[in-house]
Amino acid sequence: MKYRTASDLKPLLFDEEEKVVNQITREKVEVYAYLHENFKHTYIPDDTLYQFIFRYFFKLDNPSLTNEFEEEYFKVMEEQRDKERPSIVQITKRLYEIKNHKGNPTMQFPLAAAMLHVINPAFPSYDSDIAKAFDFSSTYHLSGFDKKMKRYIGQYQHTFKTYRELLEDEAVRPLINHFNEKFPDYKDLPEVKKIELVVCQLGHSLL
Repeated sequence: MKYRTASDLKPLLFDEEEKVVNQITREKVEVYAYLHENFKHTYIPDDTLYQFIFRYFFKLDNPSLTNEFEEEYFKVMEEQRDKERPSIVQITKRLYEIKNHKGNPTMQFPLAAAMLHVINPAFPSYDSDIAKAFDFSSTYHLSGFDKKMKRYIGQYQHTFKTYRELLEDEAVRPLINHFNEKFPDYKDLPEVKKIELVVCQLGHSLL
C-alpha cells in the first residue's frame, strides 16, 4: 500500500509551515510533557490524577469501554516500565481480550500506541490525525485480530521509519527551529516528539 513518505510529507509541511506549527496548541505540548515526565516518578495504578489527565488527553473515556478495561490498561502500562523492547502486539492483544459493554472484544491499537508513546516518544502515537497525514487505509473492514494487527503494524513501522528519515534530513531543521521559537520552554522536548506534533497538526489541517 502506498502511504505518504518523508519525501511526500516535506512539501506539505513546508507549504503549510506557518499554519501547522503555529496551530499546535500549548496544551498538547504541556500535557504530553507532564505525562511523559511524571510517568518516571509515579505508580500509575494508584495515581488517580495521572489517570484522569491521561484519560482526557488520549480519549480513554470511551463509553463503550468498561471500568475493567481502564483498570487493566493502567496495570499494563505500569508493567511496561522496565521493558527495553515492549511488544505493542502483546499489549493490544491483552486489551483486545477485555470485552466492552456489549460483551465484544475491541481493537484498541491507538490506545496501545498512546501508552508506549507516553513512556518513550520514539514509539509513535497513532490517531485519526496521524492516519490522515500519512493517508493510512482503515482497518475497519478487516475481520479478526490478526488481519487488523497486520495492517496496523505495517502503518506503525512506516511511521517510525518516516520520522527517523525526517529527523535525519537537514532540510527539516527549520521546522524544528520554528517549533523551538514557538515553545522556547520546551526546547528540551525530544525532537521525535516535535516532529510527531508537527505531522499530527498537518493531518488535522488536511481536508
